[in-house]
Amino acid sequence: MSEKKVNSTLVLMKNISKSFYGNKVNTDVEFKLEKGEIHALLGENGAGKTTLMNMLTGVYFPDEGSIYFKGKKITYNYPGEALKIGIGMVHQRFSLVGNLTVLENLILGHPDNKFILDLQKNRKLIQTYMDQFKFQVDLDAVVDELPLGLRQKVEILKMLVRNVDVLIVDEPTTVLTKQEADNLMRILKEIASTGKGIIFITHKMAEVLEVADKITVLRKGILVSTVNKTDTNAGELARMMVGKESELTFERPEVCLTKNFLQVKNLFVNSNKGVLAVNNLSFNLACGEVLGIAGVTGNGQIELANALTGNREVIRGKIIFKDKDIAHDTPVQRIDEGISYVPGDRVNVGVAGSRSVWENLIMKVYRKSEFKRGILIDNKKLKKYAEKIIEKYNIFLPGINLPALLLSGGNLQKLIIGREIERNCDLYIFVFPTRGLDVGATEFVRKSIMNLRNEGKAVLLISGDFDELFALSDRIAVMYEGKFTGVFNNGDHSLEEIGLMMSGHTEAEAVKEMSNV
Repeated sequence: MSEKKVNSTLVLMKNISKSFYGNKVNTDVEFKLEKGEIHALLGENGAGKTTLMNMLTGVYFPDEGSIYFKGKKITYNYPGEALKIGIGMVHQRFSLVGNLTVLENLILGHPDNKFILDLQKNRKLIQTYMDQFKFQVDLDAVVDELPLGLRQKVEILKMLVRNVDVLIVDEPTTVLTKQEADNLMRILKEIASTGKGIIFITHKMAEVLEVADKITVLRKGILVSTVNKTDTNAGELARMMVGKESELTFERPEVCLTKNFLQVKNLFVNSNKGVLAVNNLSFNLACGEVLGIAGVTGNGQIELANALTGNREVIRGKIIFKDKDIAHDTPVQRIDEGISYVPGDRVNVGVAGSRSVWENLIMKVYRKSEFKRGILIDNKKLKKYAEKIIEKYNIFLPGINLPALLLSGGNLQKLIIGREIERNCDLYIFVFPTRGLDVGATEFVRKSIMNLRNEGKAVLLISGDFDELFALSDRIAVMYEGKFTGVFNNGDHSLEEIGLMMSGHTEAEAVKEMSNV
């Protein structure tokens, strides 16, 4: 190895292994990061990517192996030491204090803080970093009032202000719009051009092929390969990640339809702020049909889903389900009536994170007589029921008593979907079901949705992923400001026409405008 190469190496991780609850999460992994390099760490949810980086930042200690930073072997006494020597990580869940300003968040915990803070001096210093990397953020804005894209920038800026040499970003685009994600890619390239090393943890191959110089692929905690971006492609990366190429085409057999299985009539629903979110909305959903709802986030989709499941009050209107108006039934009544809900927020809404996996799997069925001994709940039967779901849906975990929050995103979604499908409901409502999932988990979820449709279930799919909507939907509705600007058969309109409807054009207006292009 040349002297130049040795000097350019920022991070070297050799033979790293780590286990939790007797389950090996990383096995003999090697990883290297050079100056000025964006190195993508690619793999399915649960592949061990975040765990590996948590060892680099001192959150966990490796069971075996060594970590070198700028040629020196490092061991940590506490996680904050990593940041002191120049290794910073932006986690999936933001660590900002919401009721403080951007400036206050950037100063908070800075090692150069004195007993008396010089806010003006700090502001000038931060502004130099903002100018260097072309950040546009209002330092006096309250963090909770910022869109997610700007909060992500603040997290990155917080690391830059601490002058890190290595910046780790963990699934940074999961909650960002396409425009926000594109802007983030530009910023990461700009940062790398100054000689800093960036580790980009992701499962999104398109982003990897856009921004990375090198790509390391992990599968089930084992290093599969490290390759240059120029020497690979999406198909090869998919094979490395999941052991095969992704298959996302589905058979769509004709299913006997009950046309008005669900009828929503003149529905009005408010948002949390008391503003009308669903505005006089009417539509029908048939059995054996997937109705996909497209739209920019914040146009009433979530409020609609919550109204259908009883988690939000209906101001006015009817929800006719199996010939009965359920608009004012409780959530428990709707569960018993055969409505299933897979929420977009799997962590905070989909599970009780501090409770065990088995308790989460039985939480909607434990009241059934088959799981009781007289008036007592039969935990033995419930645990067997949970174990059957774990095996059937291939949920990867060390034991059923593990708190649900410790599962990877993909396994958490499998838990939720397995729990819902095994209840054998009549109506399934999915909200952003594959957001933040890797290729394998995405394929599992989409196949599950299509199987439900082919079994004659009614499916309402709310998604921001056009590939998903086009692959799964029989009809597509576009939602804008609480109303549908168009409802049509899948294939009737182009992506551009749907985009116009998402911005408020009616179906006819969108067709007319595109015909003039």
